[in-house]
Amino acid sequence: MNSDSAKDHEGHRERLRKRFLTFADQVSEIELLELILTYSIPRRDVAPLAGNLLQHFGSIDAIISAPIEKLSSFPGIGESTATLFRIIDAIKMKKSFIQQPTLFNSHEASVQELEPESRNMRVFANDEIANSLLLLPKAPSFTNLEDYKNYLISNLPYNSEETRRRRANYIVDRFYSTGKFKSPLTLFLSHEPQDNALKPIVFYHILKSEPIAIKVAEELVYPLLPIGRTNRDQVKDFVLKYLPEASDSSLKNMLRAIFYSYNLLGIGNVAGETIRFQLRPGEFEPFLYVFTSEFSEPGIYTFDQLYQGPLHRWLLWDREWLRRQLYNLRDLGIISKISEIDNVKQFTVSLDQTAALQEYFSKSKDKALFLREKPEDFSDTQQESAES
Repeated sequence: MNSDSAKDHEGHRERLRKRFLTFADQVSEIELLELILTYSIPRRDVAPLAGNLLQHFGSIDAIISAPIEKLSSFPGIGESTATLFRIIDAIKMKKSFIQQPTLFNSHEASVQELEPESRNMRVFANDEIANSLLLLPKAPSFTNLEDYKNYLISNLPYNSEETRRRRANYIVDRFYSTGKFKSPLTLFLSHEPQDNALKPIVFYHILKSEPIAIKVAEELVYPLLPIGRTNRDQVKDFVLKYLPEASDSSLKNMLRAIFYSYNLLGIGNVAGETIRFQLRPGEFEPFLYVFTSEFSEPGIYTFDQLYQGPLHRWLLWDREWLRRQLYNLRDLGIISKISEIDNVKQFTVSLDQTAALQEYFSKSKDKALFLREKPEDFSDTQQESAES
């Protein structure tokens, strides 16, 4: 290798190391593997080898846990590199990487100068929307989270078991982040919601678990409501503002995930390079779930809290439609009082989320009696509230 090529490789390695130390979560799997290889294979372009390893084994987890004999016999891998992989696997198994600021720690002292918000940003590349819509409704047929996770591992449509495990973790972490399987979501799913009722809930949970997706919703899409659209270049520039070191492949995957989230879940409509969106009415059952997630405990809340939250700013549900649903909740006994006197606009939640869902589904046979949709239906209720 000539001196210029050697300098290029060293420069590439150094940039890769700095990007990892600054934004570990946005380094792709192949880049992470390439970075690991630089510690055992000096003065050589290891990107092709990283690609070959991933293609053969399927994932980094599968590589580092492979028998040392199998690793040593792989073209381009010697005993020292195979040993390094096994050391990494041993460290991972002992969980010591959680305490140590090593190559495997994603946010340590080296990034203390960054704003907390920036440190929490990560690449959003695996939306798993289609699989979530298909497999989430199966959750109530299981008795615990581990059994459901094993079901996902067996049924996700990927050839590699390591990939199925990784994607199963995404789904479980996204929808059961507290680790509790007997949750309001499982209760909701047990009543077999229609696909159009499940989509806003999937969108809500995706955003709750993906900080960059929240930023897109609140700081890009919502302010552009008067225009009603954004395009791929605008989304790309916006994402790069928060993740400036994102690789081309990570950025491509993030744009795909964001566009899929809006289009497949019905929050917007994608046509070519453009997402179109507008405020609109929703459906009561997903509203009930998201509302009781946001206002999960009994108490007094303001209309502004409702309008400045995910129901309006993420899901783009129209304010007047949201207001009407408060009266539906009052008729159900989930809200005990609504006040719209002068500048005081507030409501009192009387049930926690689980009790609210149980109350609604216990009256499901008669639920049509509770769900008023036309604004004029509320004239008597509004007058009654004003006089109370």
